[in-house]
Amino acid sequence: MPEETESGAVADIGAKRILFVVTGSINAALVPFWMHWLRQSFPLITSDILLTRSAQRFVTKEALCRLVGGHVWTDDFDDPALPRSAHVEIQEKADGFAVFPATLDFAMRLAAGDCSSPATMTLQITDKPIVLATAFPGSNPVIEDNMSRLLRRPNIALSETVAAYSVGKKKWDGETGFHMPSVLQKFGTMFGQADAGTSTQGEFGG
Repeated sequence: MPEETESGAVADIGAKRILFVVTGSINAALVPFWMHWLRQSFPLITSDILLTRSAQRFVTKEALCRLVGGHVWTDDFDDPALPRSAHVEIQEKADGFAVFPATLDFAMRLAAGDCSSPATMTLQITDKPIVLATAFPGSNPVIEDNMSRLLRRPNIALSETVAAYSVGKKKWDGETGFHMPSVLQKFGTMFGQADAGTSTQGEFGG
């Protein structure tokens, strides 16, 4: 059964296909745990992953392939396993996208309109829900301005933050959006009640 958060039961978003972009935060080491939790708790959700090169310092592609029900690709246009016209096909097949975890670097590049990888290209062209599970070390006025610009896109939202242990400070002294129940809660809001039980998911071609 889905676990509960302080705000209540975790949202059940039904039969959806979610593309997770895993970026290069140390939190990426915990993605296998959350992918296993998601598959066990919500078997109707199909998960695909785009794994950045920097994320592979913390988690392997081989491990994730064994834990998700969908595909795992490297976030590189040269990955031969990616479908043809990857950014088009991925955004057509997915119902929503989560950047999990979302590093400060990735978020700033997305805000700047970067399209240099399959992940950023896909996220720039889609109008489907995108949830950023932020894992930022800090902020400043420039970062806040860039995030405000990014959040002007109506299909982008941040997951609610929870208390977090700071690896750098070695104490419980922070907050993070890297929390799968929070991501699902945000997707539940974004998908809305009207499309309950519907999905655009399909299989990827070669």
